[in-house]
Amino acid sequence: MKKFSMPKALTLFALLFPVAVMAQEGAYTVSLDYGPGVTNKIMFNRFTLSTGGKKDTAITLNGKATFSGIVNDERQRGQLIVIEGDYQRGGLFYLEPGKININYQGKHPVISGTPLNEDYQVFRELLNATVDSANVNNTGRPVTEFDPGMMNARFNVIMKFMAARPKSEISVDLLNEIGVRFKDKVQMVAAYDKLTASAKKTPQGIELRNRIKGLGAAKVGDMAPVFTTPDTEGKNVSLADYKGKYVLIDFWATWCVPCIAEMPNLVKAYSTYKDKNFDILGVSLERPDSKELWLKVIKRDNLTWKHVSDMKWWNCTPALLYNVSSVPANFLVDPQGKIIATNLRGEELQKKLAEILL
Repeated sequence: MKKFSMPKALTLFALLFPVAVMAQEGAYTVSLDYGPGVTNKIMFNRFTLSTGGKKDTAITLNGKATFSGIVNDERQRGQLIVIEGDYQRGGLFYLEPGKININYQGKHPVISGTPLNEDYQVFRELLNATVDSANVNNTGRPVTEFDPGMMNARFNVIMKFMAARPKSEISVDLLNEIGVRFKDKVQMVAAYDKLTASAKKTPQGIELRNRIKGLGAAKVGDMAPVFTTPDTEGKNVSLADYKGKYVLIDFWATWCVPCIAEMPNLVKAYSTYKDKNFDILGVSLERPDSKELWLKVIKRDNLTWKHVSDMKWWNCTPALLYNVSSVPANFLVDPQGKIIATNLRGEELQKKLAEILL
């Protein structure tokens, strides 16, 4: 049971990415410092790959916050969401044994105190500089690292960090994250081979190796593996139902910020081509306790095509069939059931659909 004593500012703080936790055991304390301040209500959601989540809420007091607990020997995830408050401030961190300090008083959070977080802070500083540069002279909505137009830049920052720190467990996690952006298995293996032997022997390194072994299970030119999965009403939907149409199988999740950022592009594609023998089948990697949120996001974002999920998170059967190790990911299938393109986003998707449907 975690103990909380929380204090100062944020709102809808979208720390919507999982906080990775290494397979270590011990006590942790997280101290947050937002500066003099404002009261906020914060939810802390901690969950493992094999079990559901545990949620706690706390109120910040006088700009400071602390919470503590135990990291067990199973790999876990955590999530902080500010559900009431004055402004939005957030940032990922690693939950590991020791005292973790997060200072929110500057332009970007500064994380310190434990080995993984010290390493992760180096990556964040590289990425923050890239995003800040993209916002120079920008008079519109601020660019974020998760905007579709920043995906290549983020990929390049990750590759730069990995090259500089091949021993880092952060490098292993980041390679797991961006694996879907490699065009083929050869590129993925080349990046993996740059990691040190010690990094490859971590639980995450072993997991990454196993995923690489399965690469190529669903690639351009292959027949798309057929799956049957429950839809939002609990009725089974099969990929076979789409035979005779072009269908984009879109793997996403409500907790995935880049997935949500890409949705307007999918809405545009569906609206433009739904009457031209094209459809989308959304496959969401949701946790067992997130169906209500899943339905809410589908309605909120006007995602009017069919959606399915077996609510098994990373053990989602279609994701395993297609060897999906990170989201967003998608597969464009032709009327005969053959995969003709993968991971089309932004203008690449619009261009490909125009090429085959107009």
